[in-house]
Amino acid sequence: MFLTGCQTAEAPQQDITPQTQTVHCTFVGDLLYEQPYYDWIEKDSQDKGYYDLVKPFFQKDDLSIANLETPIGGTELKISGVGYSFNASREIGEQVASLGLEVVSTANNHANDRGNKGIDNTLKFLKEKDIISVGTYENQDDRNKGRYQTINGIRFGYVSYTYATNQIVQDKNRSKVGLFNRPSDRKFTSEYKTILKKEVEETRKNCDVLIAMMHWGTEFTYDINNQQKELSKYLSDLGVDIIIGNHPHCSQTMEWINNNRTLCMYSLGNFVSADHIVDRTHQEFKNAYNVSMMVTLDVVEQNNQISIRNIDYIPIINYYDRQLKNFKLIPYDQYSEELEKSHYHYKNGFTKKWIQKTYQKLIPNSLENHELNK
Repeated sequence: MFLTGCQTAEAPQQDITPQTQTVHCTFVGDLLYEQPYYDWIEKDSQDKGYYDLVKPFFQKDDLSIANLETPIGGTELKISGVGYSFNASREIGEQVASLGLEVVSTANNHANDRGNKGIDNTLKFLKEKDIISVGTYENQDDRNKGRYQTINGIRFGYVSYTYATNQIVQDKNRSKVGLFNRPSDRKFTSEYKTILKKEVEETRKNCDVLIAMMHWGTEFTYDINNQQKELSKYLSDLGVDIIIGNHPHCSQTMEWINNNRTLCMYSLGNFVSADHIVDRTHQEFKNAYNVSMMVTLDVVEQNNQISIRNIDYIPIINYYDRQLKNFKLIPYDQYSEELEKSHYHYKNGFTKKWIQKTYQKLIPNSLENHELNK
C-alpha cells in the first residue's frame, strides 16, 4: 500500500515476551516391596489404598522418577520380599504403574536377584506400561540407544548406575546392568570411569537436561561417603545437571555442588518399604527407614537458558499399625496425631517432632534457583 502526504507507516507490533517452558518434576526414592506388605495385601496383591495420598503429586506433575528396587519378574520366578533377594508379581507392577511414573531407575543391588530373566521380564513389563527404564538393558545395542524424552519442548536424558548387584553379573552379561564399580572389589576403577565417561558424554550431547540416578553410599547413615563425593564431582564435570541418589535406606542431604553446576540429592530414602525389624542397625535408622524425602522442582527454559527453580521437599511417612496392617504413604502435613500414635514405631520415638528435627538437620532451609551452565 502506498502512503501519501506526511503519513508514516508504523511497524507491526511484535511479541517480545520471553518464551518460557516449564517441566514440574517429582522425585522419590526406593520402591522396595517386602514381606509384611505382601502379608497385608494377601494373595490377590491388590492395592488397598496404600498410595492414595501421594498419587495427586504424580498426577499434577510433568515428570516423576523413582528407583524400582524390586524386579518385576512375575510369579514364574518366585515372589520374594525376604532374604535380600527380591522379586515382585505383575500385580505389584500394576500398582507401580498406577502411580503415573514416567521414569524408573532399575540399576540397584537387587537388579540381578532373578538373573537375566528377571531383568528381561522387568523391562518388558515397564515397556508395556510406557515407563522409561534406565540402568538395566536387553543387551549392548539396547544400552547404546540411551534413554531420552522431550517434555514441554525440553529434552531430558537419563543415565543410571549401581555400586554392585547382590548376585554378581557374569562378564558375558555385563552390558545388562549399569555398574560404576568393578564387580570383584567394588572399586571405581579407570575402566569403569571410562565407561561412565563415554555413556554420560554421549547422553549429554543429545539433551538439554541430564539426570543421573545413582545407587550408592553407605546404608544407615546420614554421612556422605568418599565414593559419593568422588562420583558426584566426576558426574558433574561430565555435564550432569541433576543427581538422584538412593541405597542408604534413609534420607541424606541435598545441595548444589561443583560451583552450583549440579543439584545433588545424595539419598531420598525408602519411598516404599515394609521391614519393621531392620536388624542391621539401631533405632535411629529403624525410624529413618520409614520416612523418605519427596523432592519437587521446576526445570525452566527461557530464552534458550535452562534453570532449576522452586526446589522443595516433603517428608513421606510409610505408615503401618501395631499389627503390621493398614499400610499407607502419608505426606508429613497429613500425618495426624492419631496416625502418629498408632504407628508401629511410635513407641520407639518415631514421632512428627523426630521427623521435623531430622530433616531440619539434613536439608538447608532453602535451595536457591540456579541456571545450568551450558
